[in-house]
Amino acid sequence: MSSITKYFQNLQDEMVQWRRLLHSYPEPAWCEFGSATFVAQSLNSWGYTIHMGKDLIGDERMNLPTNESLESFYAQAMERQDLNKALLEKTKGGYTAVAGVLDNGEGPVRLFRVDMDALPIKESESDEHLPYIKKFVSQHKGYMHACGHDAHTAIGLGLAKYLSEHKADIRGRIIILFQPAEEGLGGMAAVVNHPLFANIDEAYGFHVWANRAPEDFISGTYGQLASRKFDVVIKGRASHAALAPEKGINAMLPAAEIILHLEKLKADFPSHIRLNIGQMQAGTARNIICPEALLKIETRAGDTVTRDKLFEACIKSIEDLIQKHGCTVKITVVGEAESASCSSDLARKVHQNVTGTGLFKHCIESEEHNTYSEDFCTLINHVQQTGGQALFMGIGASNQAGTHHQNNFDIDEEVMWKMANVLAGVCGLK
Repeated sequence: MSSITKYFQNLQDEMVQWRRLLHSYPEPAWCEFGSATFVAQSLNSWGYTIHMGKDLIGDERMNLPTNESLESFYAQAMERQDLNKALLEKTKGGYTAVAGVLDNGEGPVRLFRVDMDALPIKESESDEHLPYIKKFVSQHKGYMHACGHDAHTAIGLGLAKYLSEHKADIRGRIIILFQPAEEGLGGMAAVVNHPLFANIDEAYGFHVWANRAPEDFISGTYGQLASRKFDVVIKGRASHAALAPEKGINAMLPAAEIILHLEKLKADFPSHIRLNIGQMQAGTARNIICPEALLKIETRAGDTVTRDKLFEACIKSIEDLIQKHGCTVKITVVGEAESASCSSDLARKVHQNVTGTGLFKHCIESEEHNTYSEDFCTLINHVQQTGGQALFMGIGASNQAGTHHQNNFDIDEEVMWKMANVLAGVCGLK
């Protein structure tokens, strides 16, 4: 057994504690106040140079929650006794990215991306759900870590601790970015142009997959869908539905027609596209002509060009239908991801390293045709355009519980030390 493997096996219990703490306090996009502060104070104690808050994020943030939500999650974080309040204050207002930097002379600049945000899902309290049984179920009702970002954060912290203790063996610069707002595909765009990420030689991202066995490791994933998410706010005019219906303009009518029309629009595009109207909010009461409607829509495609064409077709259809019904409309892009291709040389290198560890039964060098979108693709393109290489990896984490974005989602926590081991290995450490 290598020394690095022994180290992470011994660190596993602490990584489990971190993951379960983070799981207990899930925070959605731009509200990761407690998570970011816990990360920052950990990195600070291990000797990292910290960049966070407005020092790391500009004001170009998409899909910010309401001030009420921001203030509510911030207040909950302030109540915790385990958080450094001075660091927490730097995240106020939704500035929840954290980057830790280790410098050790000349050498490559390696960036590791870790995502932290949770989802608006009410977690299961079933006697078959491990977080409920073990009492680390969500304390923020209506929100949970249903995609593994709590485990990602624990893995990133495990990597950070190891590298801090072995800094003398590393040449160059290490940057570990703990990113907010991955789920809405807006977090990376808010940080990627920071000078800290101007000249990256190698960038690594990863994901735990609950639909894959823990014996599986994918060195490079390809074919993630380009995506654009947008909100459509339709304005009509309220009126009494019985006394003066002719004075109202029903915003629900174009909303309903848009839903039906966009469903038919799919047939005009290749099979790899995805178009979904995930939410509709409309109306105030049964006796009032509906004055306003909201549609939350996302488009996805196998490449960025097709995504843009699909989006443009959606916008034209929406505007035509709005005009037909005499309403007005405001369309706002709230998140987007590009298509990207991992660096094959990096995938081959990682595959060779991982195969040599003997940690996995199935090591796959590349996996094509994935049907999800990933904010890391924005970083892949950014790094490659400036001459660097980038790679997105996957590790199986199934424990036979629910799959991603379900209320009984859970993982085999044993994979956390293995993923941290892989990440340390790309720094040339054995």
